[in-house]
Amino acid sequence: MRLAPLWKCPKCRRSFANRNQSHFCSRHTLREHLTGKSPHAVALFREFAKLVKRCGPVRVVPEKMRIAFQVRMSFAAVSLRRDRIVGHVVLARCLENSRFTKIEYISPRNHVHSFCFYSREELDREVLSWVREAYRVGQQRHLSK
Repeated sequence: MRLAPLWKCPKCRRSFANRNQSHFCSRHTLREHLTGKSPHAVALFREFAKLVKRCGPVRVVPEKMRIAFQVRMSFAAVSLRRDRIVGHVVLARCLENSRFTKIEYISPRNHVHSFCFYSREELDREVLSWVREAYRVGQQRHLSK
């Protein structure tokens, strides 16, 4: 399957898989998200980001309320809390797992799986497998099946 070129918003210059993708044009920095947060939450974020980067090239997109990870489309996002990170991965299927705090059906090939992690030990091989699967969704590989 041949994918269309990415569309770039003329206002904020962010790239999207879909032309005229609805979004809020804004410019935020990673520093804004990390400043004032506990060293523990920052360490959890950095550990999660390492897992994501093991999958391949990725854009880290600081948004108003979260830090998204994007290839062609956003496939994961996190927010830092005082003693944890909360976030989600987007999978092409519904994956039942007690570690997910919520699963939202967006479309037949997009299921948002929310999580909450308090320790670096929780960011294990299983989480890496979710991130790898979500990365393929971010590449839109799931659409060719």
